[in-house]
Amino acid sequence: MAGHTRVFALAATGLLLAAMGCNFAPPEQVQKGAAETASKTAVTSAISSTSGANPGINLQCAADRIQKASAPFHWSYKKVVPPMTNADWEADVTPDSIAGTLIDRSGTRAVHGVRSDITGWNTAVLTLTGPLPASTFALVNNSSAIVRDGIENENGQDAIKYTIDTTQATGGETNLIKSVLGASGFIKGTAWVTPQGCPVKFVLNVEQHNNDGTVERQHHEANVTTP
Repeated sequence: MAGHTRVFALAATGLLLAAMGCNFAPPEQVQKGAAETASKTAVTSAISSTSGANPGINLQCAADRIQKASAPFHWSYKKVVPPMTNADWEADVTPDSIAGTLIDRSGTRAVHGVRSDITGWNTAVLTLTGPLPASTFALVNNSSAIVRDGIENENGQDAIKYTIDTTQATGGETNLIKSVLGASGFIKGTAWVTPQGCPVKFVLNVEQHNNDGTVERQHHEANVTTP
């Protein structure tokens, strides 16, 4: 009975707005909007309820999200390591398909996979996630170089923000970082993640000073956007 009352109320409201010469959304659009609002509210609530939590940045979660996609989203990742590497990965991912491209110095190549073809699917997932800077994040995760910096909305999602700066590291962690990056090397950037640590977006710059005097610079940027 309550369901019939709700439908009647929506219809009555629509008729009233029409009589007043106003535009209004059909009930199904209203319901869809309400569902989307509820979903966003749930995410915000989940983050707020763990305001002291520190999930870190979980790149494996990013790979799992592509491997086991439960809803459509767009994945993009850019990696620049002068002078040789300047590559962009873009893909539309759904529970049943991956369709995208890899653009680098050699040209444009298709990235394609369908769930029914396990080998092709796994190859597509590896192509998209294999180049991610896992070792770089491993160096800073759970260290004083990474600081939880509140909650922000990125790519349409409320997310935990992390600021990354190895020049601010303290204690014995400094020695480890310098042993990897050199005395003047650094990692700086920002990441936004879900309460589980899944990246929504990250921007990362790395400068490594090698023993032979050479300096290697890297830039990484990834985004997950939903329809």
